Amino acid sequence: MIIGQTMFSVRKGTEHRSDRVLHELSSLQRQAPGHLGHRILRSFGMSPLASALCDEGREAALGDVHFVFESEWESLEAHDAFFSSDGVQRCYETLQSILTSGPFEVLYEAVATSEASEVAY
Repeated sequence: MIIGQTMFSVRKGTEHRSDRVLHELSSLQRQAPGHLGHRILRSFGMSPLASALCDEGREAALGDVHFVFESEWESLEAHDAFFSSDGVQRCYETLQSILTSGPFEVLYEAVATSEASEVAY
């Protein structure tokens, strides 16, 4: 299994445009051969406890809205076929005018996994 995390940032106030593109990407991905699952994450703040940034650094980092598009694939070939498709390239072109960073993707292979379990009291 291949796990990809595509990260990008957009200017505040343009999130609605990226939301539309991410909805389209999500629809395309659900239909893609070899797709195992995905999720889209959007930043809403930064933890002062888990961040080494000082107050000014946190404020600067939060000047943009950050997204992570995480996807799981049966193989690298399935992943590459999806991301080189015309539909995905059109989505990326739409994002270009509002990006402040990215998109860039890091690929991972699972080293260890854990399923969420219910806690009984």
